[in-house]
Amino acid sequence: MRCQTCHAETTPTSLECGVCATPTGAPAIVPGARTYAVRGVGIAASVLVGLVVLLDVLLAFWPLVGGAMAKRAMRELDPDVLNAASLVEALAQVAYLVPFVAAVVLVIVWCYRARANLDAFPGATTTLSKGWAIAGWLVPFANLFIPVRMMAGIARDSLWRSTTPALVRIWFGGWLLYLFIGQRVTISDTQNWRALPSTLADASDYQLYVDYYSAALGPNLLVALLGAVAGAALILLILRVSTAQQTRIGRNAPAVPVMPGMPVASA
Repeated sequence: MRCQTCHAETTPTSLECGVCATPTGAPAIVPGARTYAVRGVGIAASVLVGLVVLLDVLLAFWPLVGGAMAKRAMRELDPDVLNAASLVEALAQVAYLVPFVAAVVLVIVWCYRARANLDAFPGATTTLSKGWAIAGWLVPFANLFIPVRMMAGIARDSLWRSTTPALVRIWFGGWLLYLFIGQRVTISDTQNWRALPSTLADASDYQLYVDYYSAALGPNLLVALLGAVAGAALILLILRVSTAQQTRIGRNAPAVPVMPGMPVASA
């Protein structure tokens, strides 16, 4: 006897499949249960997450550009060059927010759909309701632990794992470090920037700006590296779960076109 979810061999005496935990004799999908397509939104979310990671890395190298402009300003004793550098950096950060917000929205949509699909999977054991797939990202403090619990349950039940996959831990650990270390770096950068002289009298004042950009490079690259690790893990997780869920949903589809009113034989 074969499991209808993973096609592994089972015995009539076993209560569930030893591979995917589907109850013995149960179909891959609960009859009549609604399922959601996750591959398309998963790919879109992955593309946007990758774009955000790329932009984050590029912004981390901004101190090299800002430092070069500060050196030029020092040579020419021209404060307008420094002002231009500040304006370009501010515009780049604002532009970065557009794909970032879009990525967050699509990841939440994907998470909701992937969690909702578990209700249609016999043998799924997740404990959080699908409402938390949205609220868990938005509620303060809850978003420090609900998303990882939600993603862990989705990954276990979709990829047939008895324990949480390492990708979940890498993603959320990297994400938390990215947030906390990034916040500290931002606060430090802001304080150092405010300490710079607003009135530039001679080359020594310009040198302070050169030193500021030089000191900012290392911490910014560290934060970008953490974001890249978290982003790569999240992309792999989304794609693997999407493929697994779509494959399982596809096994429940009829093998030939079905006309309205025709009975569909169960596999």
